[in-house]
Amino acid sequence: MDTLFSKAALIGNAAMETASSMSKEITMGNLYETCEERVGDIRFLLDSKFDQEKIMALKRLIAMISKGKDVRGFFPDVVKNVASSSFEVRKLVYIYLLRYAELEPDLSLLSINTFQRDLMDRNPMIRAMALRVMSSIKVEMIAPLIMMALKKCAGDMSPYVRKAAANAIPKLYSLDPASLESLIELIELLLRDVSTLVLGSAILSMNVICPDRFDIVHKHFRKLCTLLIDADEWAQIDILGLMIRYARQFFTDPSGGDLDPDHALLIQSVVPLLQNRNPSVVLAASRLLIHSAPPSTIPKSVAALLRLLATTNAEHQYFVLQNLATIAAVYPTLLQPYARNFFIFYDDASFVKDLKLEILGLLACETNASVIVKELAGLCRSWHLGLVVKCVKLMGVVCTKVPNVAGECLGCLMGLIQSDQDIIVSEAVIVTRLLLQTSTAKNTNLIITLARSLNSISAPQARASILWLIGQNSEHVPKIGQDAFRQSVKNFNNESAPIVKLQILTLGAKLVSLGANVPDARAGAIVRSLFDHVIELARFDASFDVRDRARFLARLVALADKDDVGGVGLFKERLKGILLAPKVAPNVEIKAGQTRFTLGSLSHSFNVAVKGYAPLPPWSATPKGAAMRNTPDTAVNGTWVAPVRSVSARDQDVKSKSSNAQLRSAFGASSGGGVPPKKSYSDLNNFLESSEEEESEEEVDDDDDEEDSDEESDQDEEDSDEEEREDEKPLPKRF
Repeated sequence: MDTLFSKAALIGNAAMETASSMSKEITMGNLYETCEERVGDIRFLLDSKFDQEKIMALKRLIAMISKGKDVRGFFPDVVKNVASSSFEVRKLVYIYLLRYAELEPDLSLLSINTFQRDLMDRNPMIRAMALRVMSSIKVEMIAPLIMMALKKCAGDMSPYVRKAAANAIPKLYSLDPASLESLIELIELLLRDVSTLVLGSAILSMNVICPDRFDIVHKHFRKLCTLLIDADEWAQIDILGLMIRYARQFFTDPSGGDLDPDHALLIQSVVPLLQNRNPSVVLAASRLLIHSAPPSTIPKSVAALLRLLATTNAEHQYFVLQNLATIAAVYPTLLQPYARNFFIFYDDASFVKDLKLEILGLLACETNASVIVKELAGLCRSWHLGLVVKCVKLMGVVCTKVPNVAGECLGCLMGLIQSDQDIIVSEAVIVTRLLLQTSTAKNTNLIITLARSLNSISAPQARASILWLIGQNSEHVPKIGQDAFRQSVKNFNNESAPIVKLQILTLGAKLVSLGANVPDARAGAIVRSLFDHVIELARFDASFDVRDRARFLARLVALADKDDVGGVGLFKERLKGILLAPKVAPNVEIKAGQTRFTLGSLSHSFNVAVKGYAPLPPWSATPKGAAMRNTPDTAVNGTWVAPVRSVSARDQDVKSKSSNAQLRSAFGASSGGGVPPKKSYSDLNNFLESSEEEESEEEVDDDDDEEDSDEESDQDEEDSDEEEREDEKPLPKRF
């Protein structure tokens, strides 16, 4: 007995394990992970007589397709099940065929009859998928069959099937370009549809095969504007892309003040899309309002883009910031109050940080420059060296645009010069040189500080900038200049960058030109000896720029040493003016937004004209197409009526209804068809008594109706009896 119980327990455990394993296999997550383990069983399962096994095999194939595996080897086995009686099997077969119908056109032709038969299936999903697979077969000889299927499905009762027909139009056009006119007729038929599911796909097909055929859009313009808010998100993008080109070709520039009523309807329909959850829709709506709407609507687009900046991921933020950078370059005053929205967060991606810094440079003005400089000073303490360097460069940009904040920037830059990172020190010195060059004050203390840090700085660009500053201001700090020149001559041969050697030679020539103004004659003689020494060293330098500069300066100083050249003493009097003339500050390049391409396009993102890019057409000089837009839209598969939007129209409607009510009340008494007025009751008892009287009257009426019906039935019976007796009478004799 115990052995029986133990065996039963073992059998039960085995059954539970088998059931759990089967349920585990059915789950899609586990199917995705284990789809490649038993590939050899798939062909056997596809030939099974059980639909559940076929479904399992097809799910494994689709899971492998989603993982990027090539499973074309099972195409013949899958095609055999296209005529299965199971809906699930056929659906999975069509999903597989959609992937490989273009790659295996010959094998797909074997089931062309099945596809045509499925176009008449009761299930709209099967009809749509059959059309999708049939249009994906790239065999030119079946183009007429596909055209017939498209014409049939374009008038289908299901909007899902009509949408599939609209999506198949570009496929047939790529297969048979000669059928363009017939396909345009189909698009015109589909544009008469009232379903937003169909309209979006029809507009997409139109943008692909005939993007300039606006003659078929005129009478559907108002319907598209009205149904735009109800379309799906991707259809909205296609419709907006069509409308922006339509508006610029058939409406005048709204910045002049005149706005066409249809143009106003378009803008009114687009503004609600700025609150869409899809960033692509918001970008498309912003693009239309910026390029095709009056300037007064641009702030709404800016607000929508700023909302996306705070709610989307890094990739979406990148495209939004690119659009905002272009807006900041064209309309900087719109974004200047929102400068804080472009402050950098610690978790921002590097490309997002770069664009935010670029926009801050474009938005810098007197009202927000101090806030921007404080933010940049805080970012200069970051551990990210690249970010610190960009912030230092941006400080120079802000100070160039707003000189009032130069003092704050110089305080931060002098602290960065003491950094142990050469790249930061180099950039800080370069920006400091720019600020001192644009400043009208002498700034002697800053130059002394820079001269003292010369030996600790190894970056060539920073050393060259310090030597240039010392030489340009050597008249105010002669002793600092002489000491810096002496130390630089000692290390002349050890300098690796030619730019530093060039500045050492120039510094020596500037000090020599000031020799007559130096009170210590001995110091001037030492400077001249050092200059002759460094000129001799430079004559044998490897860089030809250094050799050319040495010969030029040596000849210039030699001419100045002569008492008279040509009797006028030209070089002696003007050597100082030649070498110490005020230098124009370099222009700081601010990377402006990419204004060459249409806002929000792929070419705008890459700043390169990509394949398929078409610039926006210019504004029309005069309004066009008004008569065609007034043509009534004869809708198919439903009735579309434009809703009443204006307040005046609603008021007129209310007035007409009230007048009709007055007419009915005036003529109701004479015609006898009026509604009797309600009785007024002052007491509950009166109300109850009247209700009892009404009930008794209704009962009497019911009794009378019953008696009348009984009398009618008796009369009918008598009539039938008389007819029977007449039938029983003998026929007259025939003479």
